[in-house]
Amino acid sequence: MCARVLVLAALLISLAACGGQSSSSIDPSSLEGGIVQTRGAVPSGAPPAAFGELPLRARPASWPFDDGAPRTSGTGRYAYGAYYWTDFIYDANGAKGPNVPFYRIGTPTGGSLNYPQASMAGNGADLFVVALGRRNGELFLRVDWQTLIDHSVPVAAFAVDNQPGGSDSWPGIAGLRSPGVDALVLLSANGAFIDYKDGNGPQLFAPVTVDMEARTFVAALPEDSLATDTPWTLYVASGINDGEGGFLNDNAGFRSLPNQPPVFNLAFRDYDDEPALFNFWFDESQSTALNTGDVSAFSQQIDWTRMGETEPEPLRYGYSNRWYISSVSGSELGDGSFAGGLDRSEAGVVADPGYYDAVQPYGIYIPSSYLPSSAAPSLYTWLLHSFTQNHNQYSASVPNFLLAACETLRQSVCVSPLGRGSAGYYEAAAELDFWEVWRDVAAHFNIDSEAVFTAGYSMGAIGSINLMVKYPEVFFGGVILAGSHADAQLLPCSLDNNGCVESKGPELMENLKWNGYYQAHGTFDQLVPFPDARATADGMRDFGYRYVFDHYLAEDHIVWTLKDAGYSAFQKAAQWMVQWQSSEEQRRSAPGELVYRWEPHMVNLDWGLGPRGAWWLEDVQAADGAEYAEIRAQSGALPEPEMLTKANVGELIFPDATTLSPAVRDSLSWELGSLENATGELRASLTQVAALTINLQEAAIAERAEKRIELDSDGPYQLRLIGLPTGQRVQAAGQSLQASNGSVVLTMPAGESTVVFP
Repeated sequence: MCARVLVLAALLISLAACGGQSSSSIDPSSLEGGIVQTRGAVPSGAPPAAFGELPLRARPASWPFDDGAPRTSGTGRYAYGAYYWTDFIYDANGAKGPNVPFYRIGTPTGGSLNYPQASMAGNGADLFVVALGRRNGELFLRVDWQTLIDHSVPVAAFAVDNQPGGSDSWPGIAGLRSPGVDALVLLSANGAFIDYKDGNGPQLFAPVTVDMEARTFVAALPEDSLATDTPWTLYVASGINDGEGGFLNDNAGFRSLPNQPPVFNLAFRDYDDEPALFNFWFDESQSTALNTGDVSAFSQQIDWTRMGETEPEPLRYGYSNRWYISSVSGSELGDGSFAGGLDRSEAGVVADPGYYDAVQPYGIYIPSSYLPSSAAPSLYTWLLHSFTQNHNQYSASVPNFLLAACETLRQSVCVSPLGRGSAGYYEAAAELDFWEVWRDVAAHFNIDSEAVFTAGYSMGAIGSINLMVKYPEVFFGGVILAGSHADAQLLPCSLDNNGCVESKGPELMENLKWNGYYQAHGTFDQLVPFPDARATADGMRDFGYRYVFDHYLAEDHIVWTLKDAGYSAFQKAAQWMVQWQSSEEQRRSAPGELVYRWEPHMVNLDWGLGPRGAWWLEDVQAADGAEYAEIRAQSGALPEPEMLTKANVGELIFPDATTLSPAVRDSLSWELGSLENATGELRASLTQVAALTINLQEAAIAERAEKRIELDSDGPYQLRLIGLPTGQRVQAAGQSLQASNGSVVLTMPAGESTVVFP
């Protein structure tokens, strides 16, 4: 892997910090209670998909211990009478063969072995959890597979060094070696076989219980079959079952070189073994080892006297990968043709979705200042990956921005979701992944929901804008790098896969009045044309909204992001986050005026996704057949000061010690003027709206003695008012109703209407 790192020595300093600090930098065992479960850290305004209980892992009935698998990949712990190791996900790629997989061209894997059969689902030998324990005279071995569609596909080998002597060979697995192996245990659907390396070959010792729901293999061996009176040095490897419980060696099918072992995955590789830089799947060192066959670096000491201990959940500072369980998987995604695994076809590089298993990974950076038990929660930042990239993009190839945004300029928990693949644009399944990851992070980390930034490059920038316009209440601000939302009006139409289509304007961005907004773009961008980026920033300007737009004069799209491995190419973006935080402190609560425009086709009720309103406008629904709907509303009870815009155009930003590229900055800020007296009048204009709820408590109208609502709509609609005092009388459009449980529902006609509260 190190041979691929061609950047300068200064880069290695950044890498040391970005690649992950040891979890011992702050000992989690010294923090009372370990990781704090902070429910409610998902902010108001988020869709239903972000809330609810976390799905639990299925527990195999044949495993007699409580589940203690770490949530952080590349870590292990003793817990509940057993030892558990959680491996990296989607890293089962073996050695580097002659055919580099095209489906991961943007996020190259260390290895390149191929899964030749459909039953292997492109990932059939991916170790997820390895565990072992001892109870009632039996020795339990367990493997959880990330992908298990056909139980006859995978096989795992436990190489045990538990006594003096031994040799380095792994019998039956050509080309694989590690020192002092005394016995090899093979686990497959065929059973648990032990080869004592005595010339008698593998002998069947016990059946293997397969649990397809939990995706586990569990074997209960006689305790005396393998001595446990001294610690073990344990190695674990996975491959494809040859039909008899051994490792299939198929050079042609695997597309491997003749001398490479038929091994897809190795356990017990941590973040020291797999440095983050240019290591998109944390498998570079695995690949290097398998190219030579020497896997001695990847072992775990198993001390059987510690099986009664329960260590705290590992808390890793710096960068790492974690996993969560999604509410959907397999045929529930895409066109229903994938039961699990991943799309390794040539179309996989742009497949949406591309990863189909219930367990999904995400990247996370924990700053050195983070304390789980602190009364002050950590800042929280999203870093959304680009097209063709994955959840490890920022640690692998944009490490200086990761450090600036999450550690050196500001201390923030930062998270990057996989988004079910490399091309989801954070819509549909990719958006569901986003919210479910947020739910998982909120359940396990002490994060601040009131000042959340979403940042991204290219597709991640486009996704950030799309999420902000749908859920403006949720986000404190956005950082848009090499992305756009609007089309430049240079031609009568815009060209896409459907031919000549109407150009897209910035209208949805009118929702962003109360959000911070930073955008940076290069003149020579090959993928997101600069005029589109300019039109996007100009939309914020024309709305009179606060924004910063940095035009980098000499940058493109592809090389620009790669430069961040050598120096902090996006330092100004991180600096803007610091400045906005200092100025505004947290997201806006209950503004007195707002615009909410949405596209009905973005609503997915089954998955709990899509625009539903913002602040005191809730449960909005568009009229049938509408391509968009819009509400413009003002609450006189929440008067806003006059906002005088101050434009700054053409500010030259010279290269400096951190950012070696010139830019021109345009920006707009507000100077606040006079403030009108509060009133009890709420006004709203509706376009193509079929239903809405107004929360009068949140709009500060409910308790006012004199209150009224003035409405104007282009069609009939249902109006629900909530937050009313008990027994409040409401009159409108010939209806006179009394509020029940604080709410009332009115059927309203098109045109102008008045709601009064006698």
